Amino acid sequence: MKLLFLGTPQSAVPILEALIASNHEVVGVVSQPARKSGRGQDIQDSAVTTFAIKNKIPTFSPEKIDQDYFDNYLNQLDAKVAIVVAFGQILDRSILNSLEYGWLNIHYSKLPKYRGAAPVQRAIMNGDRNSGITIFQIDEGLDTGPILAQYDYVIDDSFGTQRVLNDMNDLGSKKIIDVLDSIDDKSITVTPQQGETSSANKINESDMQIDWTKEASEIKNLIRSGTRNNCAWTIFQGQKIKIVSCAQIENITELNPGHIVIVNKKIQISCGSGQLIIDQVIPEGKKQMDAYSWVNGIQDKKDLVFT
Repeated sequence: MKLLFLGTPQSAVPILEALIASNHEVVGVVSQPARKSGRGQDIQDSAVTTFAIKNKIPTFSPEKIDQDYFDNYLNQLDAKVAIVVAFGQILDRSILNSLEYGWLNIHYSKLPKYRGAAPVQRAIMNGDRNSGITIFQIDEGLDTGPILAQYDYVIDDSFGTQRVLNDMNDLGSKKIIDVLDSIDDKSITVTPQQGETSSANKINESDMQIDWTKEASEIKNLIRSGTRNNCAWTIFQGQKIKIVSCAQIENITELNPGHIVIVNKKIQISCGSGQLIIDQVIPEGKKQMDAYSWVNGIQDKKDLVFT
């Protein structure tokens, strides 16, 4: 079956790669236009565009896909369905009925739970274990379209956002082929979304500030939910410090929330309830390092407190 693929970042490439390797035919790839990137701010194609060009697949990079663009550039490809993965644009409603089997999205939650931009981060932040992916048909709402398939995924309480995203990408790259096969042989079943809905709004920097008066488990989940560009953070001696990873332990010392103690070269932080060992940090203006090395470099160790 002929299909279009819409995606932009590196995280979408494995799914495109799986589609290319399948029995289906990727007849075109649509991605965001080239943007400034890197230290030199050079104009660069997206990761998806670069991969598609290497595989000799026609590429398109519109500022917006509307009916005119579809008619002029994409309709001639004769695709029956489109797969949308982290494309970065809201599809114009005028094109939603332009393909025989519609525009399909792989969403990293079991819809209707966690509709929105950050389903994995929100699930980890909330301490969820039972999660999954949903393959659904895009309609005019935000992640509200009918479901073609859902698959379970258990979030280990030691996994961070990137690990879960990688796992769900692997799962999605396999299961989207099964869905396409079922569409092709007319055995697919489409069902409306049912159950309690919830939102997974984009996570802002302010959402990631640590409140040390909260329970250790809640703070640990916040730290786990962090991404490369948006880590959990706190203030130390007037400077911002990002907390990349941690582990939860039982109370060993009785200190006020945010106080730091060093035990056997481990950096322990008291919380409202329980304690954490901080593993990796990013001090303001510096690169990521282990927490013990960071503390060793502090000149004034009289008052070690996160605020």
